[in-house]
Amino acid sequence: MKSYFLTTALLAASCLSTPACSSPPSSVSTPASSAAPATPAPQVEQPDGIVLSAGARRIEQAQVRMRDGARLNADVYLPAATGRFPVVLIRTPYKTEIGPRPVFLNKLIEAGYAIVQQHERGRFLSEGDMRMLGRADEDGWDTLDWIAAQNWSNGRIATYGCSSSAENQLKLASLGHPAHKAMIAYSAGVGVAEAGPFREQGNFWLGGVWQQGWANYFFSEMPLAWPQLPRGLNDADRQAMARAFAFESGTVDLEPKVYDQARMHLPMIDMGKAANAPDTELEEYLRRGPSHPDWDDDRVTNADVIKVPGLWAEALYDISARSTVAFFEKTRKENPPGNQAIVITNGQHCGFSRATESTRVGDRDLGDMRIDVIGRQIAWLDRWLKDDASAATPKSPITVYMAGANRWTDFASIPWAGRDPSRVFYLSSGGHANTLNGNGRLLDAPATAVGTDAFIYDPAKPVIAHGGAISGVGTDQEKNDGAYDQRPIEEREDVLVYTSEPLAEDLAVFGYAETELNVGSTAPDTDFTVKLVDVAPDGTAWNIADTIQRMRYRQGEGKPIFMKLGETYRVTPPAMLVANVFLKGHRVRVEVSSSNFPSYARNLNTTADPYTSTQIATARNSVVSGGMSSRIALPIAIPGEVLSPRRYSSLRRSPPQDFAGR
Repeated sequence: MKSYFLTTALLAASCLSTPACSSPPSSVSTPASSAAPATPAPQVEQPDGIVLSAGARRIEQAQVRMRDGARLNADVYLPAATGRFPVVLIRTPYKTEIGPRPVFLNKLIEAGYAIVQQHERGRFLSEGDMRMLGRADEDGWDTLDWIAAQNWSNGRIATYGCSSSAENQLKLASLGHPAHKAMIAYSAGVGVAEAGPFREQGNFWLGGVWQQGWANYFFSEMPLAWPQLPRGLNDADRQAMARAFAFESGTVDLEPKVYDQARMHLPMIDMGKAANAPDTELEEYLRRGPSHPDWDDDRVTNADVIKVPGLWAEALYDISARSTVAFFEKTRKENPPGNQAIVITNGQHCGFSRATESTRVGDRDLGDMRIDVIGRQIAWLDRWLKDDASAATPKSPITVYMAGANRWTDFASIPWAGRDPSRVFYLSSGGHANTLNGNGRLLDAPATAVGTDAFIYDPAKPVIAHGGAISGVGTDQEKNDGAYDQRPIEEREDVLVYTSEPLAEDLAVFGYAETELNVGSTAPDTDFTVKLVDVAPDGTAWNIADTIQRMRYRQGEGKPIFMKLGETYRVTPPAMLVANVFLKGHRVRVEVSSSNFPSYARNLNTTADPYTSTQIATARNSVVSGGMSSRIALPIAIPGEVLSPRRYSSLRRSPPQDFAGR
């Protein structure tokens, strides 16, 4: 365990003997566990980015008692006016969600909203055991109860946030608390266990494979050991001590070079030990596997229904998007028109205001992808917390930035290949689709000749990811997720490459793309990866989306079935979410391999548990092409001419930076 945590724990204990800690200042509010209203002291300059006007107030480190007795710390910001206010609640595991986005929150206070920021249990001196999204439903409900009972609250509450502070909203919203009037949830995928056909269990798995690319997040942000104040303190003493405690950060930074070795360590479950990282929940998650009832705790499933009006946003170069957009679409259908809306960008995790007039996502220039995040949010809150029917809420439920054409457009629903209008490309080759110089082709009609393309997959020499939605860490990885030229990857013999002829007209694709492969292997278990690529006339090969399927889970994550030598299996990896216009003269490309590392954990090609085993084997894997065997179906968006001139001026204002990342 890093010495940081030991040091801060000792500081917390020593605070008992510090006069400033043992004697509560006069401005301490009435204990939060009491039904009595809190009386805050005026404070103008705030350390976390909020600038309170004269008469506005802050209650610092209020103690909010949960049903099991644990007390969670919360800061409350109140407008200068008197009376009761609608409230925006932010629940976070981080030091603050306010510092990175003060412009929006200051505008909220100016507009007459109160703000409550609460630290989740076990984090930043809130009591209880730290767990990712721990008790998001119960603690969220109890916090709404507490806010509704305060004399500064009018009982109308919205939840707000991106990433963790969005993920903890979903299960809570499914409970239907009477005070929960609206939600703003961006990049919320870890809060989704199940959505339609996706069983990602909080973006931890895909196709039965551990999404290893964000292992570093567990080590840097989610250590289990956190300092706590001494037990047995009354609310006033806890509040005073928490205010006096200097707690800068809980982040543990590991150098990228540490991951070069740790990410290849066997058994995989000991990756954290190999990196000398803090203890986390990672080992527990790997032991659960991709199918376990505990994944439903604090995460929504297909059985959960959200009726809270929701403003959502997702980014396609973020692993959050695939399952969350599916859950949004389910929620949209279960609600009346107008109370669910989503923005889908071709950006990165929580990067909805990082866009510029020339936005680069990875190395690809995607044009002017700016969006008025703040205006949309305030209008949404005005509509649902103030009953302002004139608020400029989205006219369409789905607003998407189409890469390639680099334009915003609206949709009424999320298309799905096969169910909705689609264009199908069939994989074909002369038996050697290996590398971009091979003879793999994508055809509009199935070839009559059936061919087989084979390659050797060696887990000790995996295909290294280059960009994508969660490429991973290591000295060979890009700093940011996104689109990069894939030609260096496509030079490998263990990558099959299938490419169409240049397109005669624009091909606008939006929705879930489906791939069907006929495959075989000399191993009892292996993986098959698929990557969709947009090839420019100069040969640049931009990665658009990717997916993976572990063969033992081809019939479901809860039903492992191994392969037999000589058999061919038809598999459909999890669908890819795409919003891209393949322009006239561009080519569509599909890569197939058996690894995309460290985005996804390696398959060791044995029947053993891949996370606790050290056994490793090579495999000769094959893809059958020609005939009706292997193909990709792309959902058609709308005719290209509708995309080319259309701009949304109301979305393209250049707002101050907000939601710039975790």
